[in-house]
Amino acid sequence: MKNKIMINASNLYVGGGVQVAVSVIEELSQLNIPFVAAISPLVEKQLSTKALKQCVLIGKSPSGLRNFEIRKKLSDIVSEYSVSNVFTVFGPSYWTPPKHVKHTVGFALPWLIYDVDYLYSKLTLLGKLKKYLLKYLQVFYYKNNANYIITETDDVSENVCKLMGFSKDKVFTVSNTLNSIFYHNELYDDSVLNRLPPKKDDEYWLLTISHNYPHKNLGVIKELVRLLPNKYKFITTLNEDFTENLAPEHKERIITLGAISVNQCPPLYGICDALFLPTLLECFSASYLEAMYSEVAILTSDLSFAHTVCKEAALYFNPYDINDMANKIKESCEDAKLKSILIKNGREQLIKFPDARDRAMRYMDIISS
Repeated sequence: MKNKIMINASNLYVGGGVQVAVSVIEELSQLNIPFVAAISPLVEKQLSTKALKQCVLIGKSPSGLRNFEIRKKLSDIVSEYSVSNVFTVFGPSYWTPPKHVKHTVGFALPWLIYDVDYLYSKLTLLGKLKKYLLKYLQVFYYKNNANYIITETDDVSENVCKLMGFSKDKVFTVSNTLNSIFYHNELYDDSVLNRLPPKKDDEYWLLTISHNYPHKNLGVIKELVRLLPNKYKFITTLNEDFTENLAPEHKERIITLGAISVNQCPPLYGICDALFLPTLLECFSASYLEAMYSEVAILTSDLSFAHTVCKEAALYFNPYDINDMANKIKESCEDAKLKSILIKNGREQLIKFPDARDRAMRYMDIISS
C-alpha cells in the first residue's frame, strides 16, 4: 500500500521525544491511518507488533556528518511509498526531504529560545563550543528544511517565530499529553520495581525520570542527599556513573535505574511520593502530566515554563538555591494538607490537556492541510 505521510523518528535516541514518537505511531496504527514511519532502534523497542508493520528501522541517526547512506535511505523511503508529507516528530532532522515533499518539524529545543547564560557558565570550554556550534547548525536546519514547525506551547511558538523568521501561519501549537499507556494497567511493566530496594515505612521517595542533560540541573541531587535526612531517597533514570565519588551513605540514597521504557513509568510513580524536577530549561515536560495522573506531588522549578503547565498543581522552588529545594521537599513530606491540595489541583489541571489520540489527530490535521 502506498502511503502519503511519513513519520520520521529516525533521529530520536533519548529523552521525552522518544515517548512522543512511540505514542503518535501507536495512535495512528490503532486508527488504521495509512503512513510509513522511519524509526530509530530505541523507538522500535517500544512499539507494538501492529505498529511495527508500518515502520522501517533506520540503524543510525541521520545527524552524523558522514551518515550519507542513512539520509539517502530516508529519501528512498519517500520515493518507495510516494510520500508527499513528512512529519519529523522533533527536529532538527539533519535531512532534507526531496523538494516536492512538504516537511513539518516538531520543536523542543529550549536552549535556542530561552536565556541560557547561567547554563553556559557551568559548561566546560568544549561544552560551550559544542553548544554554540549546535545553536548555529540547529537553526540552520530548521530554516532550510522545514516548511512548518510544531511546538508544544504558545510561548514557544512565539519565540520560534522570532528566532527562525517564520510567519505565524507556519508555526503551530500542539500540546504535549499523557501517554495512553498510563490508562491501561495491563500494559504496565512492573519488573522495574524489582530493581529498587525495599521501601521503609518512614521513607519519602522522590522520582526523577530524565536524561542527565546539563539543563536538567540534576547535579543538585548529590547536594540534597547531604542536606536532607536519611529518609529521603531519589529514584532516578540516571546511569550508575552519576553517583561516582559519593560517600557510600549518600550513594545508597540515589537509585540509578538507567534508561527505562514508558511501560515502566507508571509503576515507578505508583511507589514514589513526589516528582522532583529541578530543570532550568524546558519546552514541555510530560513528567508533569504523568505525576498529575499518578496523584503524586510535583516539586519543580519556579520558572515560567513550569507554571505554564502546572499552574497551582506544583510546589515551586528556586532551582538555583539548594536550601530552598531542601526546605520545599521537607514541606511536601510533612504537610499532608498541602500535598492533598497539590494532588487535587493536579487532577483538575490534567483534564485541560488533550489525550494522546487527540494529539495524533491534531498532528495529522496540520500535516494534511
